[in-house]
Amino acid sequence: MFIRDIFIDLLGEPWGEVVAVVVQLFGLLTALSVVVLSLVWMERKLLGRIQRRMGPMRVGFHGLLQPIADALKLVLKEDVVPGWADKGLFWIAPLVVFVPSFMIWITIPVARDVVVENLDMGLFYIIAFAVLSIAGLVMAGWSSASKYAVLGGLRAAAQLISYEIPIIMAVIAVAMLAQSLDLQVIVGGQRTIPYALLQPLGLAIFLIAGIAEAGRTPFDIYFAESEIVGGPFVEYSGAHWSVFFLAEYINTFAI
Repeated sequence: MFIRDIFIDLLGEPWGEVVAVVVQLFGLLTALSVVVLSLVWMERKLLGRIQRRMGPMRVGFHGLLQPIADALKLVLKEDVVPGWADKGLFWIAPLVVFVPSFMIWITIPVARDVVVENLDMGLFYIIAFAVLSIAGLVMAGWSSASKYAVLGGLRAAAQLISYEIPIIMAVIAVAMLAQSLDLQVIVGGQRTIPYALLQPLGLAIFLIAGIAEAGRTPFDIYFAESEIVGGPFVEYSGAHWSVFFLAEYINTFAI
């Protein structure tokens, strides 16, 4: 909020607010990108330890620059589009998956008064936007003109819709305890007793269903590489595939 006040003082009411929003969105995207790169490095290191190997080590100190090298490789890699694909939907689908996962962070308060835009119905806004990614996965499968991609898209929709219901029920319980959908009010209401202690079952349901929503192991059913060759993303490569990857890790961090 203080960033907006600074730009409004410098540039005036209309332009200052526009510039402030652009700066805040760019800063949010940059921060989330750094988080995603960090999560990729941590996951690869952890999987390496589980498999009794060291994980990334060659690029940077203990492989710290490996995610950046992978990101550059994906951006520069040739982007192949199947000849029979619906090219419009094929190109739009990654954005339909990514934009909702990014938009929910607009109203998530990082700290007191550190939020792009606090909403009175912020919790409702997050749930409403989070479910839109399902449409992008179905679009990705359908537009690829591949029976395996279509099957993967339908399996993704079936899984995500089924796990959306327990997430919504857990969120409703939190809203009832706080008597508000404003995230800052919800956080402030836990100064004495955290809602996790009042609703331990709700917390467990939310975490399990949230991991399933993010498509992480062991809920990566709609990917099912051994069965349907990579789910709805089977025909995607390069930068388009990386957008799906980015959205998945942003959702994981949000959960």
